[in-house]
Amino acid sequence: MSTLKKIVEDVLSIPTTKKLWTSWCFPVLPFYIHDFSMGAVLPAVLYMFRWGHRRGKGTFEQTFGKPTESKIILPTIEDVVNNLAKKRDWFEGFDSASGKAILGDMLLSFCLENRRHQMGRTEQVQRAYPTHYLASWIDLPPEVNYLRYIPEMLVSLLADQEKGEYIQSNQGKSLFSIGSGFEENIMLNLFGRSMKIRGERPTDITSDQFLEIGPESYLIGLDQLLTIRIAQACGEAPTSAKGRGENQKIHNRYPLARKSAKHFREDINVFLQSYGESIPRQTFLQMLESCLSLGLTNIFFSTASMFLAWEKTGSLPEFNAQNPSLLFVDSSCGNDLKLRRLAEESISDFLRRFERLPVIMMCLRILDDKVRHDHTMRDSLPPTFPDATAFINMLGSILYESHPRAVKILEDLSETCLKLSTALKEADEEPSVQEFLNQYGNPAMRLAEAICLLMGNMQRRQYTTALDSCLMIDQPNGLAKKRKIFQKDTSGKRGRSEARSIVLTNTMLDFIVHRHLRKAAKGKGQTSLSFVDLIKLLRDRYGLYIDESPPGMSIPIELLSHNRQILERRLRDLGVLIGVNDAEPMKRLRQRF
Repeated sequence: MSTLKKIVEDVLSIPTTKKLWTSWCFPVLPFYIHDFSMGAVLPAVLYMFRWGHRRGKGTFEQTFGKPTESKIILPTIEDVVNNLAKKRDWFEGFDSASGKAILGDMLLSFCLENRRHQMGRTEQVQRAYPTHYLASWIDLPPEVNYLRYIPEMLVSLLADQEKGEYIQSNQGKSLFSIGSGFEENIMLNLFGRSMKIRGERPTDITSDQFLEIGPESYLIGLDQLLTIRIAQACGEAPTSAKGRGENQKIHNRYPLARKSAKHFREDINVFLQSYGESIPRQTFLQMLESCLSLGLTNIFFSTASMFLAWEKTGSLPEFNAQNPSLLFVDSSCGNDLKLRRLAEESISDFLRRFERLPVIMMCLRILDDKVRHDHTMRDSLPPTFPDATAFINMLGSILYESHPRAVKILEDLSETCLKLSTALKEADEEPSVQEFLNQYGNPAMRLAEAICLLMGNMQRRQYTTALDSCLMIDQPNGLAKKRKIFQKDTSGKRGRSEARSIVLTNTMLDFIVHRHLRKAAKGKGQTSLSFVDLIKLLRDRYGLYIDESPPGMSIPIELLSHNRQILERRLRDLGVLIGVNDAEPMKRLRQRF
């Protein structure tokens, strides 16, 4: 344990420090602020839709791993191949070295992914592709917590239960019903082809059955069949989460960025209903991951913008005022140096403001802890499930001293600032933090900034890696690119840094075009979309600027026009833009699938 953390524990107590010495704030963003694998999210979502609780331990490691005296070595593609090749009723002709190599390459292409996206058949397996529902039987990653509660948030968002602290099974008719079987949930129905629940106990982890011969079995592709065989070798679905303080229930939490969350729910709903049966599975999965990336990034960015406003006023913006962050997009995907530089400047300016978010989150955790231990307030706090807007606005009223208990709470926090400053002085640690704690100003914010400074770069790194995971940075279906650069700091010293830029990869463009060629209304019928409409939609709905300068930037007209032309050319190359002449209204978008 660091000396600085021990000092904070001595002043604030160990339980309080444990709550504060982190980066997350569930009432604001219902997931851990850390890196995660976007591709590993969907199998966990499928599991929670089917069973109605969080995923625990499965049998993948025991089935395919190499046992030793002390532990089981985590499986590789080679281990999976050796196990499957023994199943003569499933596989034939893969006994030779070349046969096993072919089977291993198919698994690596369609079903499983190595750690850190590495190639080869001897690397540790990290995730399972959701080619079929039975991918949810494969407990990768081994601990569902590695997914940072992203699947839980998605399930809560899609289930859209208006009341209750936890998600409840069988709560009426819904496209995304929980624990109701394969027919009642659109995602389970789409991914669970040729599946049925057998027996009288649908909650039994062995009750799922794949029909080898049935009305839909002939539609199962090779990629799906390989996933099914891996799951069948495991024998049963993973158990519910348990042990080490785990809660198997799924919290019913909505993101506070309700407008972005509504758009995300609408996007994934329309896309699944409109294209789940018509787009080839591997292409569909890539586009669905682009949907997740765009939606989660929009929620993350919108939340940051909302709380930068909350810090100034103590009140969250109303629904219609919850606008996404406004960013310039490099339509060339980094191939045009001038456009790339402008896109990097745009997101760099946002990230400078984004760095304030950890301090605001710390302030919220401090105020949250105080009100929950205030004898007058603790029994009458606004609910934090499923929407914590009223609770956060109540904390804002304390921050700005408009709440009846604000003076008492802020006086207590001012005394805490003095105690922490004294403790740091006695330990001869962090004189700059001591000076900061002794300054005038709101004590909640002073204490929040002081603790963030004592934590060092840990929080900033976690927020950055979480953002990179949402953006699916440098991935062919993601929303951003990153590169290493050299730049000077305030002292003139050169050092390595990272520059990010928002881009629209081909898969992301494909998703956005296909999604918005379908109505969000009942029936999901086709609608028209012109090139001009697409550019306006990107700006107004997602905050992505193509042929206009975002607020705070001044971009030459010729570069904006060039950026627009590149996007138009790329859409034509993808086969989704047609036009008989150069008239803007005649440039129409069309579906490829």
